[in-house]
Amino acid sequence: MTELTVKEQLARKRVCLALDVPTVQDALGLVTELSDYVGTFKVGKQLHTAAGNESVNIIEEIHGRGGEIFLDLKLHDTPNTVYEAGRVCAVKGVYIFNVHVAGGEAMCRKAIEGAYAGARASGIGKPKVIGVTVLTSLNDEDLVVQNLGIGYDDLVMRRTELAVEWGLDGIVCPANKAGELEKRFGSDFLYVTPGIAWAGKHGTGQKQLYTPDMAVRDCRNSILVLGSAITKAEDRRKTACEILQAMAEAL
Repeated sequence: MTELTVKEQLARKRVCLALDVPTVQDALGLVTELSDYVGTFKVGKQLHTAAGNESVNIIEEIHGRGGEIFLDLKLHDTPNTVYEAGRVCAVKGVYIFNVHVAGGEAMCRKAIEGAYAGARASGIGKPKVIGVTVLTSLNDEDLVVQNLGIGYDDLVMRRTELAVEWGLDGIVCPANKAGELEKRFGSDFLYVTPGIAWAGKHGTGQKQLYTPDMAVRDCRNSILVLGSAITKAEDRRKTACEILQAMAEAL
């Protein structure tokens, strides 16, 4: 491995790799291979469920390999259920977990309470609790079908306002919206941004796309979620390094 420059090290902390793979073995292989270039690994419903089926503590395994975890379970349930879920999400290795802002104020506040309770029980700092604004797989036409009566950008903005008001630590939003939101809501708020493309590669189903250099140029306090752009590359380590270099030039 070529030693990372200071700016590349800063960029690494802002890269989150989506472990959207079918087996625990696949996921841990990616963590081992790419942890030099990736600061956080996203564990979504697929991998979380697979790990449960295989009786593997996926969070402990990833953290033991030097990675922090974004636990992407998108909690959306009754306030008490989300409190209990938030409590058990707050374990060593989990840097971030998320809820749907659409779940409402009581639910979001209970998620935060649960995170504090779990962190106290585990003897760790509270993980960041962030809110999903609108899925990046959607666009204006999808919202019309749902008869929501609001455009995509306006809904992202409104749910960000609510996330701030309700005490969440940040949001999940499209990378191409994060810069505008940061100007309004500040850099103390965290912006986690899926839909990052590189060399024409990106996750399937994404309709809100941006590139890593553009993303860090626009927003100072964002974490970039990449998946297929790295995992489907012929040389994953080389591609990850190139992404860090592009980000570093834009910092």
